[in-house]
Amino acid sequence: MIGKRFSSGIRLAAVLLAVLCLAGTAVSASAETKLMVVSDPHYMDPSLYRGSELFLSVLRRGDGKLTQYGEDLLSALYRQVLEEKPDLLLVTGDLTFNGEKASHLALADWFRTVEAAGVPVRVIPGNHDINTAGPVGFSGNAYYRTEPVTPDEFASVYEGFLESPGDAGFSYVVQVSSRLRVVMTDVSWYRDGAQTFGLFTSSHEAWLEAVLADAAEAGAQVVTATHHSLLPHTEFSRENFLMFRSERMAALAARYGVRLNLSGHLHIQHIAREGSLADAALGAFCVWPHRYAVVTAGDDGGLVYEARMLEDRFLPEGFREMSREWFAGITREKAAASLAGDAEEIRAMADYAARFNLAYFSGTFRGDDPSWTEDPAYALWENHPESSFGDYMRQVMAGDSGSSLRLELPPPVPGP
Repeated sequence: MIGKRFSSGIRLAAVLLAVLCLAGTAVSASAETKLMVVSDPHYMDPSLYRGSELFLSVLRRGDGKLTQYGEDLLSALYRQVLEEKPDLLLVTGDLTFNGEKASHLALADWFRTVEAAGVPVRVIPGNHDINTAGPVGFSGNAYYRTEPVTPDEFASVYEGFLESPGDAGFSYVVQVSSRLRVVMTDVSWYRDGAQTFGLFTSSHEAWLEAVLADAAEAGAQVVTATHHSLLPHTEFSRENFLMFRSERMAALAARYGVRLNLSGHLHIQHIAREGSLADAALGAFCVWPHRYAVVTAGDDGGLVYEARMLEDRFLPEGFREMSREWFAGITREKAAASLAGDAEEIRAMADYAARFNLAYFSGTFRGDDPSWTEDPAYALWENHPESSFGDYMRQVMAGDSGSSLRLELPPPVPGP
């Protein structure tokens, strides 16, 4: 069971904080540029689910989203933005739970509140935002159809936070400074209804090459941003989360010296590396431990990516513990459902799965930590090769062991 509903009042808190903190939100005059990144908030307007037990049941069958506390999370994020004082807030898709127009309208209002406090906001859509198949609202133990948004409506709702779509979707360039450009690359496929995949088309390729060539001529470093993964993070993610034709975008990135892509979609905090290119997949903001990222660009071209958590002081009392247990409980239920046999063994295996997922989703799992394979519950999992959940854990364990919370890229070496 979820604990008592936390109240927030985003607009009231935002107004009060803006009055108290606005003087501290001016863009820094230092040589560093600071980007704050959020992905997969999956916000849903409370009017679409308030008081519905069916909605909570739907969430329990998911991957740990705390959509029912979206107001509290946005209120905390607003305060975190004022604390960080970034030069730009980037949101890399899956803005809403499943593309409900009411949710988009409410979230756009929140973005306007952030900009009123002095922090520009730029967004791209994800696969849960435009032309979604059957967005619904919930009332009691029933659901009802609610209005989605078309690409034109999405452009209208988020006017000022992106550029109108062209041949490459909602792709555009943000000139952050004379030395840094963020290339928001929209690869989500929403033309024929909601799809989970992303596609880097020939139109994207032509557009991106022109953009990167222009940046190179101007001597500006480029950081790209997509919703879907640009590099595979595990074999599991290769099949389910990697954009189609990703190798074409990665080849362009390598040719023009792009070293960092910011992504989401995976819902797991993880950094994949291939040659000089890194794809930093930011954990879903709506899922424990509620991460955001800060990218700091030095005047010398150095880049630092750091995944951070919302600070407890900005969250309601007890929220962190409640969120962790909600996520762990969902994992236990999924793991147990994939097993048959002795009840005591299943409980031990489910507890192990919960510990594993808490580490993996938060970005703290290390495949070179022997305690994972030395745990007696791991041997129990090895005796259940038929379990899909066990197969998922084995794929993750076979991955790399580098840090998934911090990435430091030195200044690029000048060409000949």
